[in-house]
Amino acid sequence: MSEHPAHRAIDGRYGSFGGQFVAPVLLPVLDRLESAFAQAWAAPDFRRDLEALLHRYVGRPTPIFEIPAFSREKGGARIFLKRDDLTFNGGNYANSAVGQCLLAQRMGMSAVVCDTGSGQNGVATAAVAARLGLRAIITIGAGDAARHAMAVKKMRLFGAQVDIVADADSHLSAATSAAIRHWMGNSDTTAYVAGAPIGPHPFPDLVARFQAVIGRETRLQLIEESLAPAACVSAVGGGASTIGLFSAFLADPQVRLIAVEGAGSGRAGEGHSARLSRGRRGIFHGAETLVLADAQGQIEHAASISPGLSYPGAAPQLANLVQAGRIETTTATDAEARGAISRLAEVEGILLCLEAGHALAAAERIAATLTPDETVVVMAQSSGDKDIEILAAGDIA
Repeated sequence: MSEHPAHRAIDGRYGSFGGQFVAPVLLPVLDRLESAFAQAWAAPDFRRDLEALLHRYVGRPTPIFEIPAFSREKGGARIFLKRDDLTFNGGNYANSAVGQCLLAQRMGMSAVVCDTGSGQNGVATAAVAARLGLRAIITIGAGDAARHAMAVKKMRLFGAQVDIVADADSHLSAATSAAIRHWMGNSDTTAYVAGAPIGPHPFPDLVARFQAVIGRETRLQLIEESLAPAACVSAVGGGASTIGLFSAFLADPQVRLIAVEGAGSGRAGEGHSARLSRGRRGIFHGAETLVLADAQGQIEHAASISPGLSYPGAAPQLANLVQAGRIETTTATDAEARGAISRLAEVEGILLCLEAGHALAAAERIAATLTPDETVVVMAQSSGDKDIEILAAGDIA
């Protein structure tokens, strides 16, 4: 299977998106990272260690699983989940954390730093760092830390230093800025672990390659079940699981690839996190991409019931694939996402994260337009444990 031409970076760019917009002091650091990754990716021992940890530590491969009782309207396409919620520590974030921490160890680093919004990237990085003997520094916005107190406790139980960032944003964007500042000041000893395919080259390519295991597994599992997917649906925050799932189907034009963004309350004039469909071109966290910004280019706050979707920038690959027409976009509101998660739990006994709830809500609409002999695959990034307090609350405002 050939790759879609819009997927791979050429000179650090995906079409007109991507690049390296960083302080000059970081350019040799990024060059060193790119070279080390290329050498590691070509090394049999690195790939062998990566595969072993993904299998024995993370718990891959994860299954695809049909949810026939979920859809309220019968007669549409069958819906399957790609169940990365079953992985150990951090859902799909564990895939990339394992790869990047292995790379940091191979480069002789003694520590890693990462940012987290929903807590999942932080938990995954803290756990893998503990396994590999690396010191971990995790940054999280004050608002997200309050909503995900259990994740913060879990990171600390793994021995990580958790820095809570209290500034005007107090969410993922603030945590990312803090993590990058720490990395800039300690790049000789500390590697930055990106949770999403965002930021300056080579991070988007590096994360996408580690997450591609999701798509490879899904494609093989569908073949084994004699299923040809009509659509793959994934909620897009940073974009790690989305590009991971979509990567194996980019060159199959008959498979619709649908990225679901957070519409917030859905009321006109209120906040949302729809960067791919409603964003403007801009520079954010070291790359040119689509961002939520006003007419003067000032970054706007991203709003969603799901902390994992509350990021104002899009992954450069995804921005390019949307512009190229390969990826479709749609939205789901907070209420729709929460309703989908609650109904799935009640009728199927599966509790997923609110990110997956956005994809489920959209997938139900899409499946209703298809026939019973067609299949829709939904990305289940992680379990709903991290969102229990939000799901149990009576008010989602």
